[in-house]
Formats: sequence, C-alpha cells, structure tokens
Amino acid sequence: MGKMHYKRKLVIILTIIGIALGLYVYSAFSQKLTKSTDLSDESIGGFKVLDNISSPEFIREYGEPIDQDNNNAYDYYYWKGGLKTASINTDEDKGKIMRLIISSTDDAQFENSLQTSKGIKLGSKKADVLSKYGDHYYKSYEQGADIIGYIDHKRNITLEFWCVPGGRVAEIRLDDADVI
Repeated sequence: MGKMHYKRKLVIILTIIGIALGLYVYSAFSQKLTKSTDLSDESIGGFKVLDNISSPEFIREYGEPIDQDNNNAYDYYYWKGGLKTASINTDEDKGKIMRLIISSTDDAQFENSLQTSKGIKLGSKKADVLSKYGDHYYKSYEQGADIIGYIDHKRNITLEFWCVPGGRVAEIRLDDADVI
C-alpha cells in the first residue's frame, strides 16, 4: 500500500510540474509568435523604457524615490504618483529603465492618474484596451490576473495589461522584452 501511495504522489507531482512547465513555454512562445505592434510612442508618466532615472527630466518630475527593492539584476524604485521602475544597477547602464509599472494598492484599487499614451489607466475596461491597441496580442495568466500583452519586435518592448476578475485593468507594465 505504501509503495502504491508513493507512486501516486510522484505521478501527481510530475504532472503538476509538467503543466507548469508547459504553461511557461506556451507563454514564452506566444509572445514570440504574436504579430508586432508599434509601441514607439508608448510611455508611462512621460517616460519610456531605456530612459534613465538619473536624467534631469526624470528627477524634476519624480524627485527622490519613496522606497526601493533590489535584486541581482535590477533596482526597483517606488516614486510619487504610483510609478514603479526597474532599472539596471551596474556599470555604465546604471539607472537605465527596463520596466515601468503602474499598479494599485489594496486601499485604492484603481486610483492613479498615470496612463498609457493611448489613455488606458487603472480601472479601464479590457474591451477599451483591445479597442485602442488592437487584436495582435498574447495572453497569459499570472497571480490571478488575465494578462493581455503587446510586443514591438523591432524595439524589443512589451506592454502588458493585468486585468482582474470583472475585466478591469489593475496593473500596467511597459518593459524591455528581455526583463524576466
């Protein structure tokens, strides 16, 4: 009985790992297979991927960071107005923005004045995203969110809208496509 129980557990664990790996591979390939969308004019809070948090323009707009989280690859900064950035933390590229994020807090789910270049902001409807950005998108699911993503293959940039149940945008990410 013990050996049979062990085998059953092993099969279940391997199945779960296989499904998770399959979803990860599907997500990565669906991004590569998605037709390109021109995101050359896309910005959040007036700034684009590859701008620098040390530039006079960025400092004038956002001042000093409110808080900071770091990992091996990027420094994550929280700025006034609800903007979060991930920037390179080493060498001559230090401060170069690789990710811009607009997200809500639990206290104020959709309160944030920042928006994309086409006017999508927190609380916008999923249908509005599709209407303004078009049909060339990839889909993903993470942390309970239904993610709609657009990729500009020429510029290596992605724009993702994380939608909560009910179809409202709860987070927006403008990324260098290589950010993990």
